[in-house]
Amino acid sequence: MLSKILEAADWSSPPEDMEFQCSYQDLMESIAKDSASLREAWAIQGAYSSSDIKKAIRLYIRTPGIVNVMLNYKICVEHGLPLHPSVYYELKEARKYKIDHGLPAVENANRLYRESILLARKALDMGGEFPAHGAEFLRKLPRELKNFIYTGIRDTYTWRGSEPTLLLRLAEMLRREYGPELILAAAHGAIMPALLLAEFLDTPLYFIRFSMFKRHDEEPIISFSDKAWLSDFSSKRVILYDEDVAGGRTLELFSRRISPLFGQTKTACSIRHAGSSIRPDYTGLTWWG
Repeated sequence: MLSKILEAADWSSPPEDMEFQCSYQDLMESIAKDSASLREAWAIQGAYSSSDIKKAIRLYIRTPGIVNVMLNYKICVEHGLPLHPSVYYELKEARKYKIDHGLPAVENANRLYRESILLARKALDMGGEFPAHGAEFLRKLPRELKNFIYTGIRDTYTWRGSEPTLLLRLAEMLRREYGPELILAAAHGAIMPALLLAEFLDTPLYFIRFSMFKRHDEEPIISFSDKAWLSDFSSKRVILYDEDVAGGRTLELFSRRISPLFGQTKTACSIRHAGSSIRPDYTGLTWWG
């Protein structure tokens, strides 16, 4: 239903709603409210209005924040970084802080992170489960996480690469030609489209942070906990995904570092720019502009 409503959105340029700032608790409550409102409107009308389109866009834009904040929290706890209410630290800063958060905190952070991915998918599938599950998730969070200030950034490449019709085309291609058993996506940029792509494919989803341009990561940030969870998929068919391949460096390094963990991997992207240095195995659209 959400993807159907989003077809009416303007995918040529990112909307103003993409630029926002709010606490994690407010983010979750906003998503719950929009999800319930859209579900109710669809049940009553069997159609959607211009206000529904605006709500659907806001829901789609804000849902990745559920995962984004939890991934940042997990990395801070695992790598000895401070738990700041609004800062995303560079990994190289861990050498300066060296904070021991303790193994129980590491285990809890990983559990919350994995739950956040499932929760975000519930928000997008709009099956009616999110409000209750989201409220329960919030109750389990440390106070500093509820008060974390999430900042959304207007990003043309992520927006264009998140177009539902483009993702549906990519999903049909992947289903027909490969049959992936896991989507492993580069965060943070790929979170929004990968959530919907995984829903289209009904496939498990996981994110590894690798943001060369926004976070200045030198390589994918993969921990022992990540490897332990991913080991269940070592013999499965895995898709390594990034939403936009411009120069190609991010997906190339992501694939080089991650592929050895699995027996079978293929690469995929929503949009490949014609001048990029690599050709992913699967591409939703080649961009010549």
